[in-house]
Amino acid sequence: MIILSGPSGSGKTTISHCLLSKFPELKFSVSCTTRSIRNNEIHGKDYYFLSVASFISRIKKYQFAEWEEVYPKLFYGTLKREIYKNWKLKQHVLFDIDVKGGLNLKKQYPNNSLSIFIMVNSINILRKRLITRCYENSDDYKKNINIRLNKAKEENNYAKLFDFVLLNIDLSQTKKKAIQIVSNFIYGK
Repeated sequence: MIILSGPSGSGKTTISHCLLSKFPELKFSVSCTTRSIRNNEIHGKDYYFLSVASFISRIKKYQFAEWEEVYPKLFYGTLKREIYKNWKLKQHVLFDIDVKGGLNLKKQYPNNSLSIFIMVNSINILRKRLITRCYENSDDYKKNINIRLNKAKEENNYAKLFDFVLLNIDLSQTKKKAIQIVSNFIYGK
């Protein structure tokens, strides 16, 4: 498994799309979330969008390989069946996942995983990216951005626990580095 983690707005989703386009043997692990669906997202492709009650029910049934309440009442998690379904098809599983979830997967599968932490060089750059992204559909999007920025400061402290840290200043260079790291992992070069 290839685990991409980093703060919200660091570029991990863009990099994961790049990797998926370069490596046909990679399969994206669709995570579950209780957040609202965003424009252009598709249930079952980008995420499995669940109610909080449905998510908690799956926790109680031990259906998650990892899960986290990333923000208050906002859950994300990886179903065990997603991992094993893809491994059964002889695919490498690619995760675009929050930091604690990524570390939980790394801990459970230490010999079968490559973990990459994506970071930016300043909180101000992250703020600009989040504002530009403008994914919040509520009047209090500024509050949500501040929550994500505070979380990013905490998440950056975990970078050293990952196999690689990529500083995403120049996206094309970061993509090239990610491709090389993943190529070495998959093909053993």
